[in-house]
Amino acid sequence: MPSRTFFNLKEEKRNRIEKALIHEFSKGSFEQASITNIIEEAKIPRGSFYQYFEDKKDAIKYVIEKFIVMDYEKMYQSLVDSNGDIFEASLKIYDYRTNETILNFDIELAKNILEELRKNNINVFENKDVLKTKKSLIEFINKEELNLVTDDDLFYFIRIITAITRSVTMEVLSERLTKEDGRKMLEKELEIMKNGMKK
Repeated sequence: MPSRTFFNLKEEKRNRIEKALIHEFSKGSFEQASITNIIEEAKIPRGSFYQYFEDKKDAIKYVIEKFIVMDYEKMYQSLVDSNGDIFEASLKIYDYRTNETILNFDIELAKNILEELRKNNINVFENKDVLKTKKSLIEFINKEELNLVTDDDLFYFIRIITAITRSVTMEVLSERLTKEDGRKMLEKELEIMKNGMKK
C-alpha cells in the first residue's frame, strides 16, 4: 500500500496522482500501464512516485483497494436496505456497478479491476478487514430463508452468487449486453438459484 508520505500529501496533489493512476490504468491492461505516463500526467518527479508507491503493482493494488472499499460499502448498504436478502442485494450491486461505477470509476478501469478480482478469486464477502468499523458482510445476510446446512454451504453459495453477478456485470461493461438485458439475465439466474435455495 502507499507510504505514509502519500497520505500526508495535500488533498489536491493526492487527488491529482489518483486521477493520473486511474487514467493510465484505464487505457489498457494493468500490464501495459506506464509509470512514465503516470508521473507526466500527475506532474511529479519519478523519485516521488517511488516515495509514494513501492512499484507499479503497489499503485495498482491501491486503486483496486479503493474500488473494493466502494464495492463493500455498497454491498453493506444493499444488504441493510434489503433486510439481508442476498438476492435483492445482488441486483442492487449490479445496478451500482453498471450505473454509478461508470460515473465514479472509469468503465475500462472497472472492467480491469473486476477481471483482476475474478482471476485472483477475490470475494468482497470474505474480506473482514476492508472496513474496520463493520463486521463481515456474511453476518448481514439473512440465512433463515436459505436452505443451508453448514457454514461451508454458505461459503460456496456466496462464491456462486458473486461469480454470477460479476459475470453479468462484465458482459454489460464489455458491451456484449445492454444494461437492461443484463439485468433481466441476472434476475433470471438469481430466480433459478432462489428456487433451488429457498425452503
